[in-house]
Amino acid sequence: MTHLIVIHLDQTFSYHILQLPVGQVLLDIQAANGLPDYIKSESSLCKSDVMYATFCWKDWIIALPDVTAKSTIFQSAGGSRLTRRQLDVLNFLSQGKTGKQIAGRLNISQRSVSLHISALKRNLNANTAAECVQKAARLGILKPGG
Repeated sequence: MTHLIVIHLDQTFSYHILQLPVGQVLLDIQAANGLPDYIKSESSLCKSDVMYATFCWKDWIIALPDVTAKSTIFQSAGGSRLTRRQLDVLNFLSQGKTGKQIAGRLNISQRSVSLHISALKRNLNANTAAECVQKAARLGILKPGG
């Protein structure tokens, strides 16, 4: 079970109890590049074109609108899309930071870092985090030197 608090653009909020594990909800939010349909349908205030930054603690998730984020920051010729947060994680990976260090720098959980790395592997068709960095450098996503 997951407790989800969604902060809306007008600074109101909605509270949801979801019968899904936290990891699945985080994956769904990431995959949707915003809030998944099962959350949007429960809250009429959720805008479909708004990105949400998520903060996780135990079985609680807080989703805040990130009006400065674009849903797609980079799209490769193969159609892979990377979000701003994925690019942040990728940049720290290229600097040799560990998951724990990345979590501390981005003020997110280590689980969130793991989810971002999984998405990077999937989007860049890589098997390891190191391979993600190599492929991102080859594609021009990362600047030389990190």
